[in-house]
Amino acid sequence: MKQEEYRSCMTTKMGGGRLKGLSKEDRRIEFCSIAKECSKGVSQQEAARLCAESAANPKPPREKRARRGRIDTGTLAACVIKGLDGVEPTLANLPTIIAGCTGQKAGSPTREKFIKKCFKENSVTGDIKEAQKLRSLCTARWKEQEATA
Repeated sequence: MKQEEYRSCMTTKMGGGRLKGLSKEDRRIEFCSIAKECSKGVSQQEAARLCAESAANPKPPREKRARRGRIDTGTLAACVIKGLDGVEPTLANLPTIIAGCTGQKAGSPTREKFIKKCFKENSVTGDIKEAQKLRSLCTARWKEQEATA
């Protein structure tokens, strides 16, 4: 209900082109005082005072948080170059080297991806009975692969 009251108050006080013809700074101050009147239920003078205080003491900008999982590209490049010393770079060994530098697992597919791939490779008719057998078969293969890894 509070939001509806605020909305109707703002609509009433902002109506009639009240902010037209004002400079950008005057529009900002006028909008701020109207918003304070509607949200806090204070007088025009009190709202103007609150807006003047908030303009004089702006909040400091928030510090941006670093993205998780990101690694410095220079550091990554140096690590990959060090990993390639004396090794022939191939598509087979490059993901392993990069994963080692970023601290991730080297290219092991997730269980879901492995089972989907297994289904595609072994499916013949696509009926429900075959799917049930394939589910068991693919799950067993996944477990074998995890045991050897």
